Amino acid sequence: MGEAGIFQNEHLLILRRMNWPDSWLDHIRRRFPRLEITSLDIDTSKPLEENVPKDILERATVIALMTQRHLPLPESVPNIKLVHTFSAGADGLINEPYIKNTDLPLTTSSGIHGPPISEWVLLNWLVSSKHYNSLYEGQKRHEWISRQYVQVTQSDHVGKRVAILGYGSIGRQIGRIAVSLGAKVYAYTASAHETPESREDRGYIVPGTGDSDGIFPVEWHHGTSKDDLRRFLRETKPDHVVISLPLTTATYHLFDSEEFEVWSDALSPSTISSANEGEKFPPRKGFLTNISRGKIVNTDALLTALEKEQIRGAALDVTDPEPLPADHPLWDAKNVQISPHISWSGQEYFVRALDVLKINLEKLERGEELVNLFHRRRGY
Repeated sequence: MGEAGIFQNEHLLILRRMNWPDSWLDHIRRRFPRLEITSLDIDTSKPLEENVPKDILERATVIALMTQRHLPLPESVPNIKLVHTFSAGADGLINEPYIKNTDLPLTTSSGIHGPPISEWVLLNWLVSSKHYNSLYEGQKRHEWISRQYVQVTQSDHVGKRVAILGYGSIGRQIGRIAVSLGAKVYAYTASAHETPESREDRGYIVPGTGDSDGIFPVEWHHGTSKDDLRRFLRETKPDHVVISLPLTTATYHLFDSEEFEVWSDALSPSTISSANEGEKFPPRKGFLTNISRGKIVNTDALLTALEKEQIRGAALDVTDPEPLPADHPLWDAKNVQISPHISWSGQEYFVRALDVLKINLEKLERGEELVNLFHRRRGY
């Protein structure tokens, strides 16, 4: 294996927007010593045909690239067998001719994002629940903030209800962290086949992370419509909602005005379970976390929900529009924490993405089904 087969004298073309240590490719070179490898730094805002010499594209049989904008034109890569993207999703590529006009395979790096994204989620939960921003601003002012203020406003996560929309590799690692804090996890998936007993191939998952057996959720819910989601919010009454779904036509503006209203009503004092009656805690308000795609949430509805205090806050690594314009009202919305779509990033990310590529090179060599294969019908 690796000495012959389809990878003898063939060509892997890696297109990146930053310089990498050459040693990152050593494990692929050892596994496929006869595979020619070319790495180029490119401007990912431009079509590949404007970045890469024509003869290199024509010789490429596998392309791995860092972009959510452009795939090669089919006619420019006559020998291509696979395109692999270092992104988790492919929603920005679905109108590319490579997708619309061919059946050629596209694979993603889904499955490696759980560790950095779950840590980002935890960071933002704690910043909010511990009012860290207020404390930090007090530190900069050299102000010893009233201990009484801290005592009556901070909270922990023991017993909190965390609803995770999309229980793939990212959702599973968030679930793992939520349970470690003492929270209860409620899983919402779009497939009735995604159950605790489900062992179907979900793609590459970083070893030692996630809830691979699906044992953490106290309840599993399945749905494909907004009515299903509203029912889920009414029944589970979550303190946290985490959006970890792919962007498709079915999930566009999945969270809209009515979803915020239903969620808020579910947490109103009249709907709190009898177990909480008599407790002197403040009224429960939900906290939204979106690490998926900004267009899954209607931004105007989110702003209204924040203004009306239907929810207590939000952590957004993604927005709509994106990038968020400097004069957008979301920047100044109360109790909102925004980062520029970087929750996935870290020193380990691209090494793991190359691990996924290596797995698919091996599967391609053996004629096996690829992991993280983009399905045109599903849109992810």
